[in-house]
Amino acid sequence: MALSGIQIYKLLPQTNCKECGFPTCLAFAMKLAAKQVELSACPYVSDASKAQLAESAAPPMRLITLKSDGHELKVGNEVVLFRHEKTFYNRPGLFIKVRDDEDVVAKVKPADQFAVSYVGMDLTIDGFAIEATGEAAKFASAVQAVRAISKRPIVLISPDAAVIAAGLAVLNGETALIAGANATNWEAMADVAKQYKAALVVSADSIDALADLTEKLKGKGVEDLVIDPAERGRGLGVALTRKLLEEAFVRRGAREVSLVVFPDNVAAIACYRAAGMHDDGYETHEFAAYRRVETLLRMVAREWP
Repeated sequence: MALSGIQIYKLLPQTNCKECGFPTCLAFAMKLAAKQVELSACPYVSDASKAQLAESAAPPMRLITLKSDGHELKVGNEVVLFRHEKTFYNRPGLFIKVRDDEDVVAKVKPADQFAVSYVGMDLTIDGFAIEATGEAAKFASAVQAVRAISKRPIVLISPDAAVIAAGLAVLNGETALIAGANATNWEAMADVAKQYKAALVVSADSIDALADLTEKLKGKGVEDLVIDPAERGRGLGVALTRKLLEEAFVRRGAREVSLVVFPDNVAAIACYRAAGMHDDGYETHEFAAYRRVETLLRMVAREWP
């Protein structure tokens, strides 16, 4: 459990030396409790106190690092929810999904070579997510085919731990992400994750079940966990959209709330309609970065539904 500012203060030297950049140790302790400073800013904290403060000093989101031959992707390690509060250190990874029953070469080769220049940066994909459709040998062959073309990080997808293990055996010495553990296979998946030192995706039908499952996996010695709440299709989007409309109309006095959406995004349009918004014609929008113009559907709400 994270420590409060007062609890942290009791573990600090309490010299008020100001070398941390704050006028008092108490001020520093409060900032540390809020995840707004690093413990290393205090030059005089004892080793014993460092051990006790590790949980409070660590970012709330664990750092996950995927490694392959010459490539590395880091996600997590963030200390704020919003970029304007401090900064985001690691951007989300962009992976191309391929199934082991597809023409792997035809899909992976052009994706691996793709690059676009944007504001002086060369943007590329970060890796490939390979999904199993059945037997382990077939999956291992697909992983080998991807690895023969690309050296980028890999995500392996299958509910069968034996199939995942076959794929990981091909990626000898790499750090991959495997998906995924659930209530029925978590023990076997934990064993595979520990054996190959892989990060593990965990999914469950509810937040409470997810919390329980992650604790079980941590008890098995698996710390590098990626959480998948599996909320799609349960009405969460409609509920969140209605909550935003309520905030706008009831609390902030808005007269109109509008948005634009791609006309072929059927799921999003259905969500917004169910929340109380309606179609309001089409607008043309220019996407300069991609050098194209798109016609988008405008949707609007003019009262709290």
